[in-house]
Amino acid sequence: MTSTLTHTWRILKWGRTLARHGALIDIERNPRTPPRLRRVVRLARFGARVPKTPRYAEAFAALGPAAIKLGQTLATRPDLVGEAVAQDLLSLQDALPPLPWDVVRPAIESGLGQPIEALFASIEESPVGAASIAQVHRAITTDGRRVAVKVLRPGVEAQFFDAIDTYEWAAARLETMGGELKRLRPRLVIETMKRWT
Repeated sequence: MTSTLTHTWRILKWGRTLARHGALIDIERNPRTPPRLRRVVRLARFGARVPKTPRYAEAFAALGPAAIKLGQTLATRPDLVGEAVAQDLLSLQDALPPLPWDVVRPAIESGLGQPIEALFASIEESPVGAASIAQVHRAITTDGRRVAVKVLRPGVEAQFFDAIDTYEWAAARLETMGGELKRLRPRLVIETMKRWT
């Protein structure tokens, strides 16, 4: 079980990243934001160079795969985050930069338990698509079949489950603050993202 200290550290670290991208401005300025949450946001923002125009998608991308999935989920909920934020987050649906081949090759061989040459007559080093959790490479098997090889980003499962654990912890605390936060049902948002992913 993750400690409260670990959850708090992650939230502050992520908050700092969000602040540097201006993604906490609306939360801090909203008169309906509970005072406790506003204090956490101010702490995360303290001393950060905050841009005038928030860059939500960049902020979520900087936080990693679980945050990208959360951002993609929030992009479908302008009723929760507002039209402008949802529009900005839509860019998270686009392809992400791929991992280099020298990282991907060992991941494929480890996952399949054999050298690439034993399985594929050829495999394209450049992926046809890259996303937050995986990327896909075209290949031809040793028996001549054309296939797509989907490769999970190394370490993504552990990163994802750690982040989800903290999201669930934070959502439960947000709901106890009542008011607008309770109505927005953050635990349900996280649960929906978890199922969808």
